[in-house]
Amino acid sequence: MKYSFIIPAYNEEDYISNCIKSIKNQTLKDFEIIVVDNGCTDKTSDIVKKLGCRVVKEPKRSLSLARNKGARVSRGDFLCFVDADGILSKNWLLEAEKKISKSNLDVVSGLIYFYNKNILKKIWYNTYTCFEFLGVEILYVFGKRLYLVGNNLVIKKSLFDRLGRFKPIIGEDFWLSINYWKLKNRKCFFNLKMTISYSSRGFESCGYIKTILYWIVNLVKKTSQKNYSYKTKTWYF
Repeated sequence: MKYSFIIPAYNEEDYISNCIKSIKNQTLKDFEIIVVDNGCTDKTSDIVKKLGCRVVKEPKRSLSLARNKGARVSRGDFLCFVDADGILSKNWLLEAEKKISKSNLDVVSGLIYFYNKNILKKIWYNTYTCFEFLGVEILYVFGKRLYLVGNNLVIKKSLFDRLGRFKPIIGEDFWLSINYWKLKNRKCFFNLKMTISYSSRGFESCGYIKTILYWIVNLVKKTSQKNYSYKTKTWYF
């Protein structure tokens, strides 16, 4: 088996079915799906079991610890990190495979954007996507430094272990990226065809500006994920 999808979950019964269905509908089928129950008190585990997914438990509440637990028990050569409220484009895995196989890559990352019924809110929230894309492109073009987007990421399992996995602090993908940039002979690619649409529930619950500022301040402070809220998804980005 080449790929293992890792999905951290805490009370995701309203979202996770669509996420898993989008994975099962991939044109490339060489994968397993691991859902990490991070203390669910709703029907999340029951739903994913009925959908044929492998379920493991991580009792300590932390996005990073949940992802790391899934990685440890995975059987694939490559890890695919996505979040439970994401919907993958149909050729997401195929596009990753094309780049990995053609160029012998260790890691590929893609673009996320946000869905919302209100068109104005959708445009406003996706200004984040524009800034993220601009930042990723600048890093990649001028320094060959790929930002490892934590919820749209395919990475070789051996490399993930070598980088020390995700740290249980806010901005975990940023710090994973920092460790990656220290390596020589980096083999990576940012693929615009690997898109995942995510719920804008974090912005809706906390406010767009407040959420961004919260993330920036606590990333710099290296704040623990201990007090993260899955409900508001303040850790989401």
